[in-house]
Amino acid sequence: MGIVEKLQNIVGPDYVSTSPDVCRAYAYNTFLSFKQANFSDMIVMPQTTQQISEVIKAANEYKVPITPKGIAGSTGHGGPLKGGILLDLVNLDKVLHVDPVNYKAVAEGGCSFFKFSQEIFKAGMMLPTSEYTCGPNVAASAITPVNAFGKTRYGRNCDLVEGFEVVLPNGEICRVGSMAYDNTYFGPFYRYIHGPDLVGLFVMSNGAYGIVTKVAYMCQKKPPEWSGATYYWKEEDADKLTEVMLESTAMELYDIHLNDKWKYDFTASIGSRGKLKSMLPDGAYFVLQFTLNGFSKEELAAKENIVEKLCKKYSGVKLGSEVGDTFFGKWPTFHAPVIHPLIYGMWDVLYDMQKANYHFIYDSINYPTSKFPEVYNKLKEVSMKYDLWGFPRVAVYDGFPMRSQVICSQTWAFINTREEYWLNRMFQCRDEFREWFGSVGGTHQQHLPPVIPEYGWENQKSDYELLRVIKKALDPNNIMSPGTF
Repeated sequence: MGIVEKLQNIVGPDYVSTSPDVCRAYAYNTFLSFKQANFSDMIVMPQTTQQISEVIKAANEYKVPITPKGIAGSTGHGGPLKGGILLDLVNLDKVLHVDPVNYKAVAEGGCSFFKFSQEIFKAGMMLPTSEYTCGPNVAASAITPVNAFGKTRYGRNCDLVEGFEVVLPNGEICRVGSMAYDNTYFGPFYRYIHGPDLVGLFVMSNGAYGIVTKVAYMCQKKPPEWSGATYYWKEEDADKLTEVMLESTAMELYDIHLNDKWKYDFTASIGSRGKLKSMLPDGAYFVLQFTLNGFSKEELAAKENIVEKLCKKYSGVKLGSEVGDTFFGKWPTFHAPVIHPLIYGMWDVLYDMQKANYHFIYDSINYPTSKFPEVYNKLKEVSMKYDLWGFPRVAVYDGFPMRSQVICSQTWAFINTREEYWLNRMFQCRDEFREWFGSVGGTHQQHLPPVIPEYGWENQKSDYELLRVIKKALDPNNIMSPGTF
């Protein structure tokens, strides 16, 4: 019996496919910087944790690589680096436990994060998410190397993970953190048990150490009062803006989001779609958006007053309601929907300007918030060198200050990928900035191998050397998501 027949016996013949067309379709990715050339040899769709265990044991027997796949989000891809089995977790999609008394929730790894957060939201709780969308699915939100969720008051999304059920590379099913005692009367109530924190081994691990089948979260009570506050600074006041970010991320604020003027201004250059041109007044360059919440109107008003005093102290100017108002009360964890006038105005204008068909992110990077002016100026300098700054090929800065006094940022550009000249310049610009950023000790997030730049490994070399030791101990056949470390 070959491995295909064995897998069909485990999950059923309808849940295994070796069709080249199906495998190619699963390899869809949104990384322009990674031309997917590697495809899985077969797709397997288990329905239970026990089936996953048996599939992994079969993969070990035949020495076939196995890579988990969730929902392909805005930066995910489905083509495993080494071929073999692509394990689609779409059938493990249940919300298993929602506890509004103890503020806990558990879901299967393939469950849509949006579905999960909705059930939590309806119970009077929330999982802090970013201002643009939820993560693709529960397991991916916890194990991918990103910082884009709930960045200030509550930390990152994965900071709220309290337990995992994981199928290890040998097929053994283990439970760590609060999931270690999920089946008791108390249930999963606390991440830190007697012994080391093994939850952290799987957080941001990219699936290298096993298949996550269940995730336990610590939830937050949903405050009833929400509002936004938006301020701007002149370009020469970047140092003052930085002081505001350093102070405000130490406060009890929900979220802070930084953009430069290009997010708003480039929508003003084309005919009838120029209706957005008045969003920023003359002199406005950096725009800081605050998301505030409270358990009473008095608490919310106090926070609004604190933010206003802080911003004005450092030369910030409050913007009008056109930019600042959102709909926090209806869905406070998702306040920049695709129907927002800025969003659809942006894409209409981009197509008119340059027939842009791709939103390119140079890199997603982390660095001390105090170094923001220096990093921003370097981004501008390099982008200007390659004519990727200002009209008509603007580079938009997008930053997320976090409570740890670290800022995560991306730089967008919009190009027509059929224009080889601009595509090449984009990569040249990115690579030149990478060389500088790596030399000063920056760290990288979000991308998966082999897209990670060299400095992403070199600046954390001792960390990755230990990760490889653990990988070899848990996965001697190197079948689990090979290539991650």
